[in-house]
Amino acid sequence: MRLPSLGLVLTGLVGILVQTNLVASQACGTQNNGALCPGQGHCCSQFGYCGTTEDFCLTSKRCQSQCINDGPPPPPAGPPAPNIDKASLFRPPAGTFANKDLVGYFSNWAQYRGLDPSTPACEANNSFLPEHMNPHLYTHLVYAFVFMANNNSIIPHEANDIDMSLRFNAWVKDINPNCKTSFAVGGWSMNDGPSRYTGGIDYSTFFSEMVATQAGRATFIDSCIQWARDLNFDGIDIASDWEYVGDPDRGGRPQDTVNFTKLVQEMRAKVEAEAAATGKPRLLITVASPADPGKFALIEGQAVSNYIDWYNLMTYDFYGNWSPTMENQAPIADTIQEGWSFTSAIDLYLDAGIPPNKINVGLPLYGRVWTMDDPECNTPGCTGTAGVAGRCTAEKGYLSYFEIKEIRDALAAQNLEDTAVHFVPQNGYYMVFDNQWVGFDDDLSFQSKVNIINQRGLRGGMLWAVDLDTPDAHLTRNLLSYYRSCNANGGWPAASAGTEVELRCPQDSDYPNETQSRKCNNDLTWGDIDNSNCNRIRPQSLLAEGCVEDE
Repeated sequence: MRLPSLGLVLTGLVGILVQTNLVASQACGTQNNGALCPGQGHCCSQFGYCGTTEDFCLTSKRCQSQCINDGPPPPPAGPPAPNIDKASLFRPPAGTFANKDLVGYFSNWAQYRGLDPSTPACEANNSFLPEHMNPHLYTHLVYAFVFMANNNSIIPHEANDIDMSLRFNAWVKDINPNCKTSFAVGGWSMNDGPSRYTGGIDYSTFFSEMVATQAGRATFIDSCIQWARDLNFDGIDIASDWEYVGDPDRGGRPQDTVNFTKLVQEMRAKVEAEAAATGKPRLLITVASPADPGKFALIEGQAVSNYIDWYNLMTYDFYGNWSPTMENQAPIADTIQEGWSFTSAIDLYLDAGIPPNKINVGLPLYGRVWTMDDPECNTPGCTGTAGVAGRCTAEKGYLSYFEIKEIRDALAAQNLEDTAVHFVPQNGYYMVFDNQWVGFDDDLSFQSKVNIINQRGLRGGMLWAVDLDTPDAHLTRNLLSYYRSCNANGGWPAASAGTEVELRCPQDSDYPNETQSRKCNNDLTWGDIDNSNCNRIRPQSLLAEGCVEDE
């Protein structure tokens, strides 16, 4: 028997190696129009190349085709968690949340700050992850947003939403077990038609189609409950920025009004049944709801309130650079248009019969920006066009509070803050810099709004969004200093520590049109009532003094 020559053997081995390398380097899968790998035992990896090892062939490694099924892959991971000194996290004084909630929304796209080449001024350390939140500052935190597929099931919006949600809840429960968490379904982008934020998919009619049938509602509710339990949430924020129920311009139809009430009614029944069956606490149900009177008319406000725990009332974006008139985007009281303000929106809900303890009212951590038409006309009511984008938020005409504060601090360093920054009572703040005009909230406007929350006996406040504050949560911490309050007492509304409250004198007093006052002390106890203006002693004593002088 004649043995093959060494040269032939080597040639054969080289041929096999060359063929293997050619196969291994071949593109496949979605990266090559769905192409399969040639040859037996070769698999297409998640990166679109053929190979034979576990990284190419296991489904748990996200193999695309010709795979070995060893189970599903883990959810995509979020960015590495930052190293946070838990012991150094600020804790509000005792009693801060004795009378009020503070709900904070976390936006899941804040994780990408500093990664976009189009925003070179934004650095990687400007990214905001779950571990950057200080859960001591809130009673409730909401993860925003997840989407709903056309089969009425909850799906991630960002690819890593599952991992980020688990991290979100693990962090919150570790730092502040008393802080409850929810996930929010929807968001403005979901109902805004196909865009880069939706992967080109038009979700705008999905909500309306879901609520239209009992089967659709049931699927959605079951999916919400499963998502909450699987990822350790305490609640569900539904119709969160559906924006808006029944709005024909955003995929809605007239039947949405009644169908939405059915949705929350059926959801309440199911979460109660699920809690009874499992022994777990009932999941919270909340609704992010409109402040626009026309949009509010599209929901059955009082009926819905019977089935939910509270409304998160979106009292912001009354004004913005979609209109030429420059105005604070969340004015305290009505300015240009009647009914468009923080106070009017609250009264709209109360007048509709919604209990005050079912309203958490919105407090924005951002401002709206205009480029002034005339720099000499730089007060509210003047005109402009869409202003600059923030160095990190990168949306034209929009600045986060941390971006506003950076500009404000720079002005202060030049001794320009006093002439550039203005507070208008019953309205809010505005700041002029270069040819830009921004309306926003800060300490005094938040103090005014907390006073209104107290006076109306509301459940509390809601922040959009926690990632828009400074890294040390400067404005949120200042807000909480106004949260410490005395309880409502004998007709006196809850009041922030250190503030004085005035009420009309009793109707049976000598001067019912005068006012009496009472101070909420810093130790959260009420002081004595000063009702000296209500009786006849004051004018009689003045008259007596006058008589003495005449003598």
